[in-house]
Formats: sequence, C-alpha cells, structure tokens
Amino acid sequence: MHFVIVSYTFPPSTEIGGRRWAKFSKQLLMKGHEVTVICSENGGDKDFFEKEFEGIKVHQLPKKYPRWLTGQTKNLFEKILYSLAIRVVNPLLRINLFDKAFAWKSIMTRELEAIHSKKLIEVIAATGAPYSILRHTSSFKASHREISLVSDFRDPWTWGDYYGIPTMASRKKGYQLESERFVMDNSDLICYPTVHMGSVLESLYPEHLSKLTLLPHAFDPEKFPQFQSNEIKRKGFIYGGTLYNGIEDYLRALSVVVQQNPSEEFKWDVYTGRAYPLIDELFEKEKVEVHSYIPEEELFGKISQAEAYLVFLPPQEKDLISTKFFEIIFTKTPIIYIGPEGEVGKFIRENKLGVHILPEAIEQAMPKFLKESIKFLPWSFDVTKFTFSSVTDDFIKKIKALRAQS
Repeated sequence: MHFVIVSYTFPPSTEIGGRRWAKFSKQLLMKGHEVTVICSENGGDKDFFEKEFEGIKVHQLPKKYPRWLTGQTKNLFEKILYSLAIRVVNPLLRINLFDKAFAWKSIMTRELEAIHSKKLIEVIAATGAPYSILRHTSSFKASHREISLVSDFRDPWTWGDYYGIPTMASRKKGYQLESERFVMDNSDLICYPTVHMGSVLESLYPEHLSKLTLLPHAFDPEKFPQFQSNEIKRKGFIYGGTLYNGIEDYLRALSVVVQQNPSEEFKWDVYTGRAYPLIDELFEKEKVEVHSYIPEEELFGKISQAEAYLVFLPPQEKDLISTKFFEIIFTKTPIIYIGPEGEVGKFIRENKLGVHILPEAIEQAMPKFLKESIKFLPWSFDVTKFTFSSVTDDFIKKIKALRAQS
C-alpha cells in the first residue's frame, strides 16, 4: 500500500508530535509499504533524509506561520504584531490563530493532489495537533473517496485542557466542535494513544464506535543496552524527562520526608532539559541532583541500575500513559508514581509495576519506600506488545480489513 503521512512536525525537528509518525513511517517501509511524508520545513536537508529515512519520500512545506506568533518576538515590531494578533485579530476569527497549520490547507491540498497524480494514495494518516491538519485532510478525503483516511488524535481536542481550548470564546469553541465532528464523520479510522482518550471519544461519538481504534505510544527495544540483572541494582531513584509545572507542592512534601529521615540514604538523580530552581532550594545536592539531558541509550542504562523510577505528574497529566512508561518497564525498573488518581495510577497498580502515592499521602507513605525495595512483577504485563514493530503490525491489519470492506 502507498501511505502518505501528514505530520506538521517531523525529524530533525524535536517539537512535540514528530517522533510518533517518524517511527511508524520507518516500520511501514520495513514491512513492505511505500511511504511518503508531508511535514513543515524543519531544517532537514536531502542528505539527512537519505540517511535517516532512506526509502521514504519527505515533502517539506513552508510553515506558513510566523515565529513571532508563538510569542518568540525578537524586536519591538514583532512585539507589536504579537500584541495586535492576540488582542485584536484573534477575537475576530473563528479559527484558532494559535493552531500552527490553520493556513496550510491550500498548499497541503496541492501537495496531496500532486502526490496522488504520480502514485495513487491508498492511505492518508494525518496526526493532530495542530488539529487543523485533521480538518484539511478530511476535506481532501471528501473529494477522494477511494482513499482511506486515518485521523490520529495525539491529545484531547475539544474536551482537553490544551491549546487554549478551555478559555476560548463560545464562537471559537463552536468552530472547534464543528471541526472535530467533521473529522469524525469523514475519517475511516480514528486513532488515539490511550484507553482513557478512547473512552471519552466513545461517549462523545457513539455512532462512530466502529471507527475508533487504539494506536498506543510505542518504543524501540533496539535502542536499549543489555541490562544488568536486578540482583546488582544500586540504591537510588532516577527520573528522565520534563519536570512539569504543578508539582511544586509534591516536591515540598518530599523534602519534608527527606529531612525527617536523615539516616536513610535518599538519592534522586533527575535528567531534564530545564532548570528547576525549587529543587536547589529544597534539597542538598547529594540528595537530589539535576543533570542535563543525556543520550537515551545512556539514560536507560542508568534507569536499569536504579532502585526505582520516581515520577511526579500534575493533574493534567494523570491520564497520559506515555512511551516512557513502556520503556521503563522494559528495563525491569519499578515505578514510584506520585500524582492524582487517574489512568497512570490505575495502570501501575493493576499491572503490579510499582506503587502509586497520592499527593496528600506523600509524607505518610514515602518513608516506607526509602527503607525497602519496591515490588515489581514484570511478567504480569507483556510490554513487547508495545514495540513499534508490534503496534505497526496491528495497525496494518486494521487498515487491510478497512480497505477490504470498501
């Protein structure tokens, strides 16, 4: 089959959303399918794509979105433009001015038409956010019924807390609701990465249950080093990734636990891309040390040697079971999750992958885990089902079944 993947971000860009379909595109190619990618200009040149995505045709389109509209203004003129955009222009528009692909429809449609004329497209897989991409590809599908359209919802759309949706005026929110409905009606398959998102979509669109399918976040086992056995794990906790806003009170409670248990050898190494001054304020460096990012292979080697992976999630992330969890499980490292009740806590408890501590119980519950190992039963959860290869196999089966019905 000929797959065309439409993803606004794509490597070498490190922006959110690029990694998911970059990995799936390679898997589709390896499994014998032709793959073409449409993405925004991202700094990649011919040599990069030939090396990293050999055999995949990558079509870069102009972003059609000024940098200053992201708030990254470089001079007074851009500051004035940004202020006028958010205060004067945005309220007058139905579209979301901060959806980076809102002006992409014409150039993206022309590119799809050109690709289709040279080599018939059998499947379009479009991923959002930006959600306007899903609307644009749904419009294209409306005039090309021979193509199977897969719309991938990476995040909640109209029901989520992201992308300015909660604070939108009713007129603008109405346009988002209309767009989401249009995408649901015109797509052949609707993908989502978490069970929780699937449950919400089922309740919102019961008439489209047959279109809904889980396409979970996945991981590459090939990038992991050979892990050492659990018997020689060192003491100490570890974390790698973004330190979210909204965990400040959790950290304060953890600092109380550390202060009240001076005889315990508490150690937490954090590998992140941003400074977090509150950690320096609350903890002595030998207790909690913040490091800059290191290569993934090196990070997962360290995770495999840690006593536990200690992660704090704020309320808005409590239902997001990301790729990182599958990668940690693959290292056979227990997880200590501190955060509100949600899909993450349920996932860890039900699969016996570590412990879940509610934020209000940190001071009471955490001392126990400074003194004893964390129970972890890796055989209770088959993480191999979440490799990119396995997930792609399931995806292809669903596409073949879909096209056989058409």
